[in-house]
Amino acid sequence: MKGFLLGLVVAAAAFSGYLYWKAQHTPHVAAPTTGPRDAGPAAKKKRKRARGATRVARSGAPVDRAEIAQAEPEPEPEPIKLSPADLRTVGQGDDLSKPDVVRMDLGDTRETRELTQDDIDARFRGEEGAILDCIMQARPDQDTYVPGRVTVKFRIQRAGTVRGVRVEAPAILQKGGLYGCIKRVVGGLRFPSSGGSQIVTYPFTLS
Repeated sequence: MKGFLLGLVVAAAAFSGYLYWKAQHTPHVAAPTTGPRDAGPAAKKKRKRARGATRVARSGAPVDRAEIAQAEPEPEPEPIKLSPADLRTVGQGDDLSKPDVVRMDLGDTRETRELTQDDIDARFRGEEGAILDCIMQARPDQDTYVPGRVTVKFRIQRAGTVRGVRVEAPAILQKGGLYGCIKRVVGGLRFPSSGGSQIVTYPFTLS
């Protein structure tokens, strides 16, 4: 009986020693941890979040960025850069240096006089606004400054009608259809009849 109990104690001690030895020589496997690269969808969403700062108002409430954007004025568009070729004065229209053809009516004995500058200005002034509109429409845009001058020349016949229109202006305005617009305006002018045809000139300074 004593031998049996002794053998049982020895066996238990041997089994305990075996378990202790196994525990010491078995590699320890660390529990998996979630790092930044192995993070789930929630972590990825956090990485996409824009970094920045929001100004805090004096009341303690954050300021809405949309309100700040609306309060800030929009940047003005940059003016178009014009080349020397764009600013070169170009003349378009009729050649007014040629003499006008005068048809004499021997049966007409009415006395006629030459038109004065006041007579011409009185008619031309009524269409001056339309000519200024032509200049504005011919600009590349409303913000680009075009230096120079626009000169309008036309011939008034004896009957008071306009025959022959010429416009001298920077090339960029001529490209914008300046001559055609002014010709339609000036061509419709009517003046008092006079004793002869004459050429008049109206300059406009660009600003």
